[in-house]
Parts: sequence; C-alpha cells; structure tokens
Amino acid sequence: MTSEAALDVRCRCGGRLKKSVTEVEFFGIDFGMKEAEVCTECGSEYLSQELMEEVESEVKKRGLFGLERRGRVAKSGNSLVIRIPQEIAKSLRIKRDLPVVIYPSEPKKLVIEVGD
Repeated sequence: MTSEAALDVRCRCGGRLKKSVTEVEFFGIDFGMKEAEVCTECGSEYLSQELMEEVESEVKKRGLFGLERRGRVAKSGNSLVIRIPQEIAKSLRIKRDLPVVIYPSEPKKLVIEVGD
C-alpha cells in the first residue's frame, strides 16, 4: 500500500486519514487496487461513493446483495457446526448431504466450496 501526506480529516478513532491505494474485495469479488483514504492509527479504509456504487452494482448483478448474515459456531458431538441461513442456501442451491470442500484462506477467513 502506497501513501501520501495525511489529510486534514480524522477517523472515528481520532487518527488521521491518508490518501492511499488498497486492494478492494467484497463477497469474494476482486475489484483490484483502488484509491482510498486509510486511517494512520487503526487502518480503517474509506472508499469513495463512486467506488461503493460500483461494488454495490456488481454485487447486485451477481445476486449476492443482502445475503450477508451473522451467525455463531455451535458444537455437535466432537465437531463444530456453522448453520447456513436459508436465503444463502437457497441462492447457492445447497441441500442436505451435498459435498463441500472447506479450507482457510486467511487467518480469519473460511472458504466453503459447494460441490455438484
């Protein structure tokens, strides 16, 4: 990430924002490296309204808009279980006993690939 001088704008945490370039990815869609304002203290990234509209348009086009849900990890026997909300299961055509591949892609990101 490259950066320039700090702007005269503050983040919610009190840090200063800098113009920068950052990788933009949303719902697994890679939008590439884009200009953003990044907090020098907490690292929060702020994207322009135009870029957010581009992201929203692409997410809607792919039928993913509004599918993000919060959940909890439960325990079943010796395994951990993550429930898939009905709206997400329906949009991905996930049914009981469908084979999946599960793997970590980043320290806090789990990928589930749905089989045929």
